[in-house]
Amino acid sequence: MKQKRIPEVMDSPDISPESHHRALAGLAHINSWSNSAGIVWSHIEPLLTSGRTLRVLDVATGGGDVPIALWKLGRHAGGKLEISGCDKSPVAIEHAKVNAEKHGAAIRWFTWNLFTDPVPQGYDVIVSSLFMHHLDSDQAVEFLKQLAAGAASRLIVNDLRRSAGGWLLALSAACVLRSHVVFIDGPRSVRSAYTIPEVAELAARAGLKNTKIEPRFPFRFVMTWSRT
Repeated sequence: MKQKRIPEVMDSPDISPESHHRALAGLAHINSWSNSAGIVWSHIEPLLTSGRTLRVLDVATGGGDVPIALWKLGRHAGGKLEISGCDKSPVAIEHAKVNAEKHGAAIRWFTWNLFTDPVPQGYDVIVSSLFMHHLDSDQAVEFLKQLAAGAASRLIVNDLRRSAGGWLLALSAACVLRSHVVFIDGPRSVRSAYTIPEVAELAARAGLKNTKIEPRFPFRFVMTWSRT
């Protein structure tokens, strides 16, 4: 399947807050089904050490479901985690705050724009789930550079893998969710996504040498980068 970049409704500045909230709720269901938090957690848990607080930032956090799930996993594991989430959308950040309060999750939220704001500092691990496919190749390279610059030790990117099977799965999932935005954007997201060889090329262009890219079910990949 060839890559075809189609603007997503979710990225439109004209999307209504109501539609945005509904779409974020739909994406939370998709993240839950596809175990986005579990994919990320498998790379965070080994970094937890006794007595040391691990500082984690989730970039383009959307409705905040992934960092909330990470916070719960950290509590269950007994590890010391300090989690933050950021997004360029104030609507998304407000949605995330409300969700975190419902779960009693102590997470710091703030707005951040990849292309206009300084790189967040002070984090051991920077995470991003289901965002890179929103970017063209040049933007994706800048995205990886920025995140690596802010991560003291580890960068974890979890995203879609472009494939015909992934497109069919996205279409099927969109049909059962009560969000017109997700119904449109789900298949578009897969068409815009990158294959694993393409991700490897983007990482090389960003100057990230210590990267590992692995396929994950269903039709996902996880890219990890270590500073050392």
